[in-house]
Amino acid sequence: MMSISPIFIRFLGLLRPAKFHFILGVVLILFATVLALPAPWIFKLIIDEALPTHDVRKLGVYLFVFLVLFLARGIVTFIRNRVLQFAAMRVVCDLRIRLFTHIQTLSLRYFDGTHTGKVISRITQDTGEVYGMTNGFLIGVIADAVTLAGVLGFLFFVEWRLALAVTLVLPLFAANYLYNRRRMREESRAHRDNWDRVVGFLHERIGAARLVKSFTREAAESAAFSSGINADYMNFSRIVMRNTRLSVTADIMGSIGALVVLGLGGWLVIQGRMQVGTLVAFNAYIAFIFPPIVRFVDLVAVLQRAETALENMFALLDTKPEITDLPDSLPIPEPVRGGIEFRDVSFDYDAGPPGQGRPRTLSEVSFAVPAGQTIAIVGPSGSGKSTLINLICRFYDTASGAVLVDGRDVRSLTVESLRRQIGIVLQENVLFSGSVAENISYGRPDAPAEDIVGAARSANAHDFIVAMPEGYDTVVGERGAKLSGGQRQRLAIARAILRDPRILIFDEATSALDTQSERMIQQAMERLLRGRTAFVIAHRLSTIQNADCILVMDGGRLVESGTHAQLLAGDGLYARLHSLQFREGS
Repeated sequence: MMSISPIFIRFLGLLRPAKFHFILGVVLILFATVLALPAPWIFKLIIDEALPTHDVRKLGVYLFVFLVLFLARGIVTFIRNRVLQFAAMRVVCDLRIRLFTHIQTLSLRYFDGTHTGKVISRITQDTGEVYGMTNGFLIGVIADAVTLAGVLGFLFFVEWRLALAVTLVLPLFAANYLYNRRRMREESRAHRDNWDRVVGFLHERIGAARLVKSFTREAAESAAFSSGINADYMNFSRIVMRNTRLSVTADIMGSIGALVVLGLGGWLVIQGRMQVGTLVAFNAYIAFIFPPIVRFVDLVAVLQRAETALENMFALLDTKPEITDLPDSLPIPEPVRGGIEFRDVSFDYDAGPPGQGRPRTLSEVSFAVPAGQTIAIVGPSGSGKSTLINLICRFYDTASGAVLVDGRDVRSLTVESLRRQIGIVLQENVLFSGSVAENISYGRPDAPAEDIVGAARSANAHDFIVAMPEGYDTVVGERGAKLSGGQRQRLAIARAILRDPRILIFDEATSALDTQSERMIQQAMERLLRGRTAFVIAHRLSTIQNADCILVMDGGRLVESGTHAQLLAGDGLYARLHSLQFREGS
């Protein structure tokens, strides 16, 4: 009735760590099913032997056997459910861990093109569907298949004519399922795709609550969310209606089968060719055949949702990280000096050659930075400033050319050892919802308390931290919501200081701050920059003036380089930017 898909075969591999529990569960399913099969035959014996002869002893024996079988089946079913439920949840938990761990290996290019809500849905909702298949589907299919095979075999042994009549109805169930299978799969996929969009929308809007309120977009966002939810309602309604049609059709077929058995069996009883008890038992056994087939339709719906979920999860697991260690990669030699060189570097965020009229993000960029120098990077928006930083960190690989650290191509170094030597402070630094101390020590979780406090002092953060009610144990809220922008930046600098990197990157780290906060952060940055190679993307003149060298980017190319005074004297792009943007700061 149902072919085994490659997705399902691959899914079976996920069960391997818990195979003992699943094997035990299957044995218990078989045992519980076997214990249920004799019940209708006991009814026959009571009707045909104990009642006509008024034999109380036989009646008592049959009732005692029935009670024993009933209790035994209850105990076995309880143990079976416990074993399979725990095994199914173990598989789901392992799968969630595997998905999250794999996500950590993926390159930034994957996240550039994938909605966060979609990724979250893979780990949460899709794995939930796998639980339903691993537990409910497994129990139902095995139990019902064994029941169907055992009962049909027994019925052919008891009365082959009635059994044949029952068997002739079964192909109708198969035709009903096969007719609707492809449509069920398509509707399930459409439902899941729409739900991914809804979850993504929800994740974005909740995370941007301040922006939504500042632009008074509450009503519009509610309307957009309602539209997505209503689309989900319609998709789910189509799935429910198809499952209902399948179930009702199967129920009608089962009723027709039962009617055939009652009609033919009743005729055989009237002809004296069958006992009444045998007909009663036969009719009871029909309940072991047609209802499981009707239930199978519901189980198929579970399977279809689970297969769609598995497709999504396996697609994620099959996504290869773009940035990986090469087979001959080595850790960066220590002590790291921090010299940086770009050799004819070209890069584009879109894979493949540049399109018609679309230049590369970077094109043939070359420069060398001696260890210990501070380099400022300026240029119009979209000129490639942040891309330079991304390539130094090896968040992306160059399309051509090479980025070197201490004379070694970053692609020849292990990613972990390279990034361990780099500290980054961004314009909007991410803080997690833990304590202040946990956020400062994120890059060095084993740091002692005195080192954490020392890093906070160097970042001009200690005073405001100890002024908070719980000091370093204060929970900062999601993304540091309980802190001001300047406080978040100082914690980010403390985090970088604690890691003690040889290469520092400041990407617009002070652009969104007030003058007082900027001054405190500038002081912290100056302490942090001493003796390190630093790249500073900024438009505040105070930082740029003190840089050892300024790189001027435009349209993905390095168009100028030199000190602040040299570039002003050159009367090029930097001088024009200075005139337009930096005059107030000078």
